[in-house]
Amino acid sequence: MGDSPCFAIPHSHSHSPSAFQHPHQFTGNLAQPRLPYHHQRPFHNNNPNHTMDTPRSTLKRKPSEDIDSPMPSSGPPSPSDNSSDSSSHEQAKVKRVRTTAELISKQKGVSKLIATLSTSQLINLVGTLVDSHPSLAEEIANLVPRPTVASVQPLLTSLETKLQAAFPYTKWGPGRDDYSFNRVKPALEELVEALMDYTNHFTSPPEFPTTSFSFLHIATEFCHRLPNWDNAANNELKTNLYKSLEEFWIKAIRDANSKLEDGKIYGQMTVQEWAKNLEQHNITSQGRFSTAIEEFKAKLGWIIGIQPSANHNNKQ
Repeated sequence: MGDSPCFAIPHSHSHSPSAFQHPHQFTGNLAQPRLPYHHQRPFHNNNPNHTMDTPRSTLKRKPSEDIDSPMPSSGPPSPSDNSSDSSSHEQAKVKRVRTTAELISKQKGVSKLIATLSTSQLINLVGTLVDSHPSLAEEIANLVPRPTVASVQPLLTSLETKLQAAFPYTKWGPGRDDYSFNRVKPALEELVEALMDYTNHFTSPPEFPTTSFSFLHIATEFCHRLPNWDNAANNELKTNLYKSLEEFWIKAIRDANSKLEDGKIYGQMTVQEWAKNLEQHNITSQGRFSTAIEEFKAKLGWIIGIQPSANHNNKQ
């Protein structure tokens, strides 16, 4: 670092009543009801031939007697009715308990099914649910924990492995021609898109500069390892990624500087590590991070005892 042409860093020494209504409502009077007609005393007119043995069939009933016929008794429910109500309540309670138990059982069943899914199958499942029910997108986003550098790095590694596996290998190794490029292009685009998305995430609030620079270092290493193609046009994805990464480095540098103005403090060893990684990326990419280096010197260089170049000062 001390011999670097970009950074000349001096050595540092700091270290619920019932809902059931009875069906019979009272509509009559409370007088004693008459006995049925054949139990009443016989009707006597002055007919001497009338005897007690007159057949019942020859007797006529008065129309009014139909009206005075006994009415159904009304009043409070009988014990049997109360028992029926109680039974209904018990059945409803048992049904509710059974329904809850079945629901819990189903939920456990779904959890066990999900536990057997691979990461890609789970991603496809959640994606399908969101496509069918767009309103779930925001709720899911609020439930999912924020990505961390440690959780994202294995994902990027798996995408890089997928890219390498897509190459049509020959006895001379992986090809770099147009045929090989077309074979690996989908996997290449997937990796580049992931690098862009996560770099944007880790260089945006509320991420702290130490996290931002840590992920930028990892993302830039992935970019270095992307294949170089025989056809220059096929290298556009990698070239554009380098440009975007430099912009993210500059964004992180300015964010770190703004936090300094708010009273945040970074140790010299930490800032030296950021500078060392950035300079190494500039060398490996053959100068693609030179603007970011100058911005680093201007905003954070003083912490490690370096000053921006005169040309950068003139651009300010």
